Amino acid sequence: MNTTMRNRTLALAALLVLSGTTQVAFAQGWPAKPVRWIVPFAAGGPADVIARVVGPKLSERLGQPVIIDNRVGGNSNIGHEAAARSAPDGYTMLYVVPNIVTNPSLFRNMVDPLKELAPLAQMTVQSYALVANPAFGPKTVGEIIAAARAKPGSITCASGGGLMTFGCLWLPTITKTDMVHVQYKGNGPALTDLLGGQVNILFDLYNTSLPQIRAGKIRPIALTRPSRGLPLPDVPVMAETLPGFILVGWHGVMLPVGVPRTIVDRLNHALGEALADRDVTKRVTDGYSEIAHTSPEDFGDILKQDFEKYARIVKDAGIKPE
Repeated sequence: MNTTMRNRTLALAALLVLSGTTQVAFAQGWPAKPVRWIVPFAAGGPADVIARVVGPKLSERLGQPVIIDNRVGGNSNIGHEAAARSAPDGYTMLYVVPNIVTNPSLFRNMVDPLKELAPLAQMTVQSYALVANPAFGPKTVGEIIAAARAKPGSITCASGGGLMTFGCLWLPTITKTDMVHVQYKGNGPALTDLLGGQVNILFDLYNTSLPQIRAGKIRPIALTRPSRGLPLPDVPVMAETLPGFILVGWHGVMLPVGVPRTIVDRLNHALGEALADRDVTKRVTDGYSEIAHTSPEDFGDILKQDFEKYARIVKDAGIKPE
């Protein structure tokens, strides 16, 4: 090696060492100011409520305020973009729900969650319920499939947005049947029409359905979770009839790409402690969700799997991005 090349190599090595030392020093001084938590939903909604319950507990463990920043609009893309374009310094967090992985399949110019953001942790999980009007004849998933095959187009499947929409898209494609999908702007109107008999079946939020199920006003067909469980242990899950048919909602946190690993680990640990707080756990379980804190790697696997699953459902349903 000649002298010039040797000097360049030594200079590069020194630069890398200096960069690493600077990153470690920066991470050791973190957090030195408030942390911003971008919530891409309106104040008062489910995500905002959980963020405002978890935020103060997280603040206690970080020793700095956690400030909720509601960035609404663009099918959540405004908030997603704001986080993706933020400095990777550990002072910006993004609250995410499954639309972070479904939006790219439904809309153009969405943030790519696998490339433009980095996973921090999953926080909670929640399943959904397939419910029916009591007057609707079929009582099981198998009977619904048989009825749809016997009379194509005779069954109306309602949804109020989010992953419930994917339920109504997936059910006819996986069973190769013809059902009429009725899309509502929210679960409230969809449930009202189900109660009134305007639609036959509905993929609904579990916590919205449960009081109506207990009152006998709607009939549970199946849950979308991987296996049976409380508080309705006798209600089957979709996967018992249709293997792989699992719809699980979750809430989680992502970060700008490039946050130092030391900060990621400290933030993940603090978030886990905040979620384990008794008050936080009670608020989450009162809404029929479950605490499900994960590592960044495990949440990354969930994001990738769901991204691919919902993209396949959209493609099979013949839906083109808007």
